[in-house]
Amino acid sequence: MFQDLKVVQTREEKDGLIRLVQATPAQTADIVALLVEAAEWMVENELKHWTPDLFTEDSVRAYFNDRDVYVAYFNETPVGLFTLQGSDPSYWGPLNDEAFGYLHRLTVSRSYRKRGLSLWMLNAAEEIVLAAGKKGLRLDCITHSPKLNEFYQGQGFIHQGVTDMGVRVVNLYQR
Repeated sequence: MFQDLKVVQTREEKDGLIRLVQATPAQTADIVALLVEAAEWMVENELKHWTPDLFTEDSVRAYFNDRDVYVAYFNETPVGLFTLQGSDPSYWGPLNDEAFGYLHRLTVSRSYRKRGLSLWMLNAAEEIVLAAGKKGLRLDCITHSPKLNEFYQGQGFIHQGVTDMGVRVVNLYQR
């Protein structure tokens, strides 16, 4: 499976190897499964952000038109993902700056949470954008999730502003 994919990073675990790969449209089903699982958890926990119906094979396949998609596999099981964009005017508006990379959809499968994968993937995303000559990494985070905002702030992300998207309000961060 991995011979056809660009492996970006690896991480040894006591029971196997996690590979972070730059995904292709061939991984669409894995990406949809991870995003739907995360959306179901958000609905169950009353976080008004993602809903499972947002993530169809067609909508996810369209990601490859304007962003890079990275999937983490534990052995051959998809366990996490994120996307990177070179610009994000819809969230950042006049603050949008193509000198930064923009992170979206950071997701870890429920059964692999509490293993430090979010931080590992977050750091990998930053390494990718810095290696591409960008100044740093930017992301947005829903304002109504204090725990998630604290996570990003605890990782050194600096608050840059707030954007009202109409259906949700997000904090803007960069590191």
